Amino acid sequence: MRQRTGILTILTVGLAALFLVLTGQSEAEAGKGNTLTFGVYPYDSPTQVYSSFEPLVASIAKTTGQKVEIVIAPNYMAHIANVSEGRVDLGFMGPSPYIKAQDRFGGVVLLARLVAQGQGNDRLVVIAHRDSGISSLADLKGKTFAFGDHQSYGSHFYPRYLLSRAGVKLKDLKSYDYLGNHSRVVLAVAHRDFNAGGVREDIYERYRDRPIRKVAGPFLMPPHVIVCRKGLPEETRKKIQALLFAPMNPTVLKAIDPLLSGFGPVVDADFAEARMVVDYVEDK
Repeated sequence: MRQRTGILTILTVGLAALFLVLTGQSEAEAGKGNTLTFGVYPYDSPTQVYSSFEPLVASIAKTTGQKVEIVIAPNYMAHIANVSEGRVDLGFMGPSPYIKAQDRFGGVVLLARLVAQGQGNDRLVVIAHRDSGISSLADLKGKTFAFGDHQSYGSHFYPRYLLSRAGVKLKDLKSYDYLGNHSRVVLAVAHRDFNAGGVREDIYERYRDRPIRKVAGPFLMPPHVIVCRKGLPEETRKKIQALLFAPMNPTVLKAIDPLLSGFGPVVDADFAEARMVVDYVEDK
């Protein structure tokens, strides 16, 4: 009976996440009734993303007294549009989605940054198969490389920037492709579908039992953040920000990232490096 219950729970979470992926853009009508929407981009599988943010969303619901629904966008650009155009009330954003939303779309309001233990921000690693013989970024000339989503800082913009600075342009690679999220990059490298790829370190650590290893890094990245739409009522915004800055149940934090220690203040200037990296890559 215990095993059957576990299977049913997994199926329920998976179906819920899939429903939100398929209906996110049409159902994410911000401020509708007494329900808030929390948008997330698909940096991992829908089930994993949903599970990661469910405890935080429950805390926000308790604090605001409003129901909060998770909306997982089908891709990064859809998420950027959802948040910056006010289709969702709140959102989790990485560096490049944030600067695209702020600089090129309707804009968002920064609430808090995620603070990781020790290093403060998330970190990037470039990985290869354990038996590949690749030991540096320069070794990737003539090799294949897996990126995540086109709009991902950690699995596209920053890895491309690092490759270019190491003298490896896209034309120097044998081939490359965009696989959609960090986990797919890790698994593709582990299965030898690609020689190497760039991913967030916390996602690499989740797959340490696979035949993969670090080739370069870790490299510190600009912060991941919690944002809200510009028109969110000030009272609601202040309640959520107070929740984020207060000591939080470790279970809520570890669900998002095992290294997450809390949330802290953030300003737009924290993304100066991200803007430089994105501009550098898009100019190439």
